[in-house]
Amino acid sequence: MNLRQMEVFRAIMLTGSIAGAAELLHISQSAVSKMLSHTQQRMGLKLFELVKGRLVATREAIALYEEIERLWRNVEKVHSLAGELANPNKGSLYIAASPSLGMTVVPQSVAATVKERPELRVKVILPLPSGLIEVVADKLVDIGISNFSVDHPSITVHARYHYPLVCIMAPDHPLARQETIRPADLVGHRMISVPLQELYGISEEKVYGEVIEQLNIGVEVRSGLIASLFSLASGEVAVVDALTISNNLLPQLEVRPLETRERIQAEVIHNSYRPLSPQAERFRDILCDKLAALQAVPF
Repeated sequence: MNLRQMEVFRAIMLTGSIAGAAELLHISQSAVSKMLSHTQQRMGLKLFELVKGRLVATREAIALYEEIERLWRNVEKVHSLAGELANPNKGSLYIAASPSLGMTVVPQSVAATVKERPELRVKVILPLPSGLIEVVADKLVDIGISNFSVDHPSITVHARYHYPLVCIMAPDHPLARQETIRPADLVGHRMISVPLQELYGISEEKVYGEVIEQLNIGVEVRSGLIASLFSLASGEVAVVDALTISNNLLPQLEVRPLETRERIQAEVIHNSYRPLSPQAERFRDILCDKLAALQAVPF
């Protein structure tokens, strides 16, 4: 299939009819019908069946559409990149970030980038680890910022930073009287937690040691910021990454270091086989400056 055949086939799949595809592509219905017939003949596949006057995609068509849709996103990004290279102050920037980073340092870095380039369009997604690796490897985003170590043949790690885990709680919480908190100090207190292995790639057993079975984890959520909001609402102690509460994001809560050797990573990544646009390079530099500055902040 050439790109024109793919475009017609995709239009039929999207609209569900010859007429809809013709309207979408601004061509005649006969042109769509002829292209579809020619495509099916060349491929030796029946892509649609007529059922009660409606086109119904075959199993082969559904499988083919999934791959074409993946390819089409890249075709659209080629058109977008050409425009961005012609005018670095316009264009788009696609970012994938781990949840904690996407709710803290990424918004700050995006704001600084857009201040320099007001016409820049930015899209940010916050996938879980496997999804983040996939969208970077498939060239669906320009920059990825992960909270876990990335090892993939198609991905380059531009920079890596490390941050501690901290405990946050209401000012009147008993643990707020301590300067630092050991895992053993958490025993007997109802906790708010995040799945450390899933989000950060670090072991709960290594963080909490022998007291892990004695902990009372009353609430588990999927991001450090959400854990912080639960702590703010209840006053209970939450264990989160230091980036979650960076820049005094929640001044109502007390912050204490958690005594553990385990550290959270922040890696700035991009696809090894796709050059960064000027917009992506500028965002990357601003982001790395902010991450480096936060790495030096004592918690």
